[in-house]
Amino acid sequence: MKKNYYLLLTLLMVFFVQSLFAQSITVKGVVRSSEDGLPLPGVGVVTNIKNSTVGSITDFDGNYEIKAEMNSVLVFSHIGYSTQKVVVTSNVINVTLMAGESLNEVVIAAHGIKKERKSLGYAVQAVKADELLEGNQSSMVNGLQGKVSGVTVVNSGGAPGSSAIIMIRGGSSITGNNQPLFIVDGLPIDNSTTSSLEVASANRGSDINPEDIESISVLKGPAAAALYGIQAAEGAVIITTKKGKAGVSTITYSGSVSIDNILGTPDVQTLYGQGKQTVTTTGTTIDTDSPYSWGNSTAGSPTYNNIKDFYDTAITSNHTVTYSGGSEKSNVYFSIGDLSQDGVIKSTSYDKTSFRINANSEINKNLTVGMSANYITTETNSTKQGNASGSSFLSLLGIPGNVDATDYLNEDNSQKSFFLDQQFDNPYWSIENSPNTDEVNRLLGIISLNYKFLENFNLTYKIGVDNYTQFNKKITGDGSFIENREDGYISQFESDHQTLNSNLMLSFQKNISEDFSIDAMVGNSVEELDVRTTYTSGDGFLAPGIYSIGNVSIENQSISELITRKRMVGVFGELKLGWQNALYLTATGRNDWSSTLPEDKRSFFYPSIGMSAVVTDLFKNAGNDITSSNGLTYLQLRSTWAKVGKDAPIGALESSLSTNINSLASSAYTWNGVDVGNPNLEPEFTNSFEIGVDARFFESRIGLDLTYYTSTSDNQILTDIRVPPTTGTFYATLNGGSITNSGLEALLSLKVLPHSSKFKWDVDLNFGMNKSKVNELPGFLNEVYLSDSWTFNATAAGAAILNGSLFGLRGYRPVRNDNGDVIINSNGLPTLTVETFDNVTRMPDWTLGISNTFSYKDFKLSFLLDIVQGVDIYNATESALVYYGLSTQTTNRNETIVLPGVDASGAANTVAVAMDQAFYQNYYYKNSENFIEDGSFARLRYVTLTYKLPSKLINKSALSSVELYATGRNLFTITNYSGVDPEVNTFGAGISGAGSMGIDNLGTPNMKGFDLGLKVRF
Repeated sequence: MKKNYYLLLTLLMVFFVQSLFAQSITVKGVVRSSEDGLPLPGVGVVTNIKNSTVGSITDFDGNYEIKAEMNSVLVFSHIGYSTQKVVVTSNVINVTLMAGESLNEVVIAAHGIKKERKSLGYAVQAVKADELLEGNQSSMVNGLQGKVSGVTVVNSGGAPGSSAIIMIRGGSSITGNNQPLFIVDGLPIDNSTTSSLEVASANRGSDINPEDIESISVLKGPAAAALYGIQAAEGAVIITTKKGKAGVSTITYSGSVSIDNILGTPDVQTLYGQGKQTVTTTGTTIDTDSPYSWGNSTAGSPTYNNIKDFYDTAITSNHTVTYSGGSEKSNVYFSIGDLSQDGVIKSTSYDKTSFRINANSEINKNLTVGMSANYITTETNSTKQGNASGSSFLSLLGIPGNVDATDYLNEDNSQKSFFLDQQFDNPYWSIENSPNTDEVNRLLGIISLNYKFLENFNLTYKIGVDNYTQFNKKITGDGSFIENREDGYISQFESDHQTLNSNLMLSFQKNISEDFSIDAMVGNSVEELDVRTTYTSGDGFLAPGIYSIGNVSIENQSISELITRKRMVGVFGELKLGWQNALYLTATGRNDWSSTLPEDKRSFFYPSIGMSAVVTDLFKNAGNDITSSNGLTYLQLRSTWAKVGKDAPIGALESSLSTNINSLASSAYTWNGVDVGNPNLEPEFTNSFEIGVDARFFESRIGLDLTYYTSTSDNQILTDIRVPPTTGTFYATLNGGSITNSGLEALLSLKVLPHSSKFKWDVDLNFGMNKSKVNELPGFLNEVYLSDSWTFNATAAGAAILNGSLFGLRGYRPVRNDNGDVIINSNGLPTLTVETFDNVTRMPDWTLGISNTFSYKDFKLSFLLDIVQGVDIYNATESALVYYGLSTQTTNRNETIVLPGVDASGAANTVAVAMDQAFYQNYYYKNSENFIEDGSFARLRYVTLTYKLPSKLINKSALSSVELYATGRNLFTITNYSGVDPEVNTFGAGISGAGSMGIDNLGTPNMKGFDLGLKVRF
């Protein structure tokens, strides 16, 4: 009986256990990323069993194990990935998480600190690695085009390695730097650009290999970058590079081959050939001894399109190999990248090789040590551009259509001239005999320490170096026709640029109660800059063909050295208070000491304060959930006020001394009367305010992020300002002037089809609208212009206009009376005078980037349509074509015209003038009004088709994934602009202030191209 009792008890227990777990099984699997197919550690896995929540987390190999009931739902979630729900139908479930925004998305903010987007009171937009690489741009800066609302990126042309200007919310400085600060892994790097007035130059930011970038966060305006201080007054571009991942080691190869051609060349006339018109009492005669195209008809003679024929097809190859691996305690990432880009002009090229290593190790549970090093070498070969003597485009203008530019050598291989007293070189001869080279060797290195103690404290220290040497050489070969350069000329500089950054931060984070949290941080930063540059030039080579300064006699050499140094020290702090993880108040403060300001004014302080409220969470916490799967998913309101300062340029306090400033001067040091310093300079400040909303609907399938901002920059530090001669100088540096920028930014994200469907369609629309206004200028100034932006024959230049745009224009225009009528002189032509154009702005009224991504099974198609509206372009290239008689406008040279206007008495003009060479060269080409055009355009920036080989085809090999892709770039452009390309910035990012955006001045045209690429992962 006792045995039967135990048997019955055992059966009852078995029955109970079976009843409890009858439908419960152990589910296992691997979670991977959709971006690279690699296992994802730290993914949360949650389900419900008998009304109780059961959770698990993936290990370093992406494996998980969890108890679940059949037909129940597993929820997989991870920061930076869309949450995925899977119904349990078996005991093995493998999951691939799609990269995308989550409601608690983490972004990289100031000093590389990870923060939840919902806690920020200002706008931040992130661009992930795959988005950056979609257009297959060799430069990281160009990869941002159309991807970020409120950000304007304009390339300076199609020359290899040419720079691109990037502006966030317009510009706040009239003559200073309007570029954002670039941060790599928490420390600033140099993004300067050598002057591009003679040859195209690269941004130093383009040294970073795009394949090494994990993500980019764009901090917009002073509010987002207040903690970075002086350098971040124009916002910041935060670059996070790839790190080694725990788990399986991987090796990847990414390579592409590109074919590029220029977008086009300007139309030229070949009806009339070489010659210039001479008007006499007996009529008009033609002198064929001329570089102009005002000659006789070419009928019956061969003609040439020398400009179009000058450009060729360019080939680019780009290869990167990476290694990634790690364990629970340490990880390492290593890459080698090589870019070889040929130019569309023979002998021009851009070659870049980069090596990067990132390593991190957890010494113990509290201490982590990291290091990274990036070594880059670049070599650029270029031709001269713009107004520079020997410019390829400028020289081509002087070769009429009946002259074959390729016939440029005599039998003895000397340069052939096609008219007497020729004073410019044939561009084909210059390619062979007048090389221009630029070599840069750069090292970026960072060592970081991270120590956690007392549970809530974290101490971080980073020290980094950004050192590079640059050797730039420009040659005019012996045998040149350029005046005073017949025996050749050399100009070179060698620069050693060293920057040391130190950053120490102590942070505290604690939940004070169930509802309240506090985050605090204090820090110190030190930056030291030391640049030593040696300039050397020489006139006349002793031995032909040896282009070295050592081949120039000592008496014909000149040498100078420039040493610039700067130290900036800052202390900063941040305090963030949180309530119920839904309401946040953040205050920051920073004090800087800059060595470029007077001792009594070099210390200045600036604060910021912001608030963020996640409205949906506030209602939910109060017991009233206003969200639904078919309506509102998320709603955040934010607002921030910030103040940020700027210091003076290096050396702006002191006046320069020089020797032998003229033939009458002594050999002693004397004041040169030009570079006059101002020992009373004060820092300039920018006050900004922004308010924004982030709303998402239908389970985040629709997202809308709106921001309105306004900022005012006062007490501007203006350099090289022309002042009356009575002051004893020509130029001065002074405080004065005010600029206001205001605008609207919008990001609309649409998941047209859910990620659960086989066919997916995602759309991002980035909208930006900015208006800049110059409120004040010092003294009696009504405009400030930069002479570096002067166009062909100095007909116009970029300028900041009082009560007008920062990106305005000044140039020659006809004199008008009080009624606005053009005053016509007795010769039938008006008098031209230099004036400002109040209604011209070279900054777009608004921009819209439309990104689309379609994916089906193993195929993905993405494209970007870039729309720019309301931008004015000054077509100086057409002005130059008119001057030389090559423009199609000049084919009416046998006609007459009566210009609209009035004579001195106010009567309508009736005097007819012949549209001959004198008309075009003395009046028409110089009148800037004739060449200001609407540069609005819509451009298909790129189309990329990607095919990923099915895993079943490569399972038995060592490969884990293989992708093939094809990209078309700049496939078409819709515009009314008469020039080749409305997207122009001839002199690139090397010109500060208003720059040369919207100025088309004899540069190498932009390119369109086709790429074939391969990505392999082992």
